[in-house]
Amino acid sequence: MIEKIHTPLIITSPDNRTFKALCKLTDGRGLKKQERTLVSGTKLVRELALERPQECCSLIVFDGFEESGMGDVVQQFSREGKLLVLKKALFNELDMFKTNGPLLEMLAPSIPEWDCRLTEPGCVLALPFQDPANVGAAARSAAAFGVRQVVLLKEAASPFHPKSIRSSGGAVFRLAFSRGPSLGEVVQLPDMARHIVALDMQGSSIRECAFPERFLLLPGMEGQGLPDVLRPQAVAIPMTGAVESLNAAAAVSIALFCWSAGQLIR
Repeated sequence: MIEKIHTPLIITSPDNRTFKALCKLTDGRGLKKQERTLVSGTKLVRELALERPQECCSLIVFDGFEESGMGDVVQQFSREGKLLVLKKALFNELDMFKTNGPLLEMLAPSIPEWDCRLTEPGCVLALPFQDPANVGAAARSAAAFGVRQVVLLKEAASPFHPKSIRSSGGAVFRLAFSRGPSLGEVVQLPDMARHIVALDMQGSSIRECAFPERFLLLPGMEGQGLPDVLRPQAVAIPMTGAVESLNAAAAVSIALFCWSAGQLIR
């Protein structure tokens, strides 16, 4: 049987319908409407293309692209009729992180609703971060320290925004996400208040924190912090005073390390 060979779709005009749709993915606008996202970084593109081919929509390269280390992936997409070859100037508009490597258009995984329960021992991370880069960085730390479930509060950016994927190093594809209530509503959930470990720079030192067997780690939003009702029971990352505050994702990372270190000591 002779294998059918597909001709790559070559795009040279900024008015091309496919190109316009791809442009909407660079700032996340296409996430909700198209339920798709863009992945960059040659190593990550290769991994996802080989591990999750059923979720891949197209591989995007530019005219004159060198296939070094990616030849099998390029051929795979070419055989399936999913290879897009863009004029370099158009490709540069999509390559927001200037990787100069192939881009992968993928289906954005669906995110179910959270059942608002903490059923297993360990940490569930709740994220209200509006900056997708912070969502991605926090997800990367969650994966690194053994968190399996991440609850996206209503305020949060998508973990599958291109910036989230990039800052997570692909960790967002290895975590279980669910959609939760707003930051202010979490503490009102039945039997939840005693299971919350909240982060606030005015809280007591995290060094003295006895992490519950199962708990919800709850940082505040960038800038605004936590709702007032949670601040009296919050814990803080001790600092020297040389800086006013930590980046939100950095604070989450340190808190997860403190919890993880405690688990190892036990």
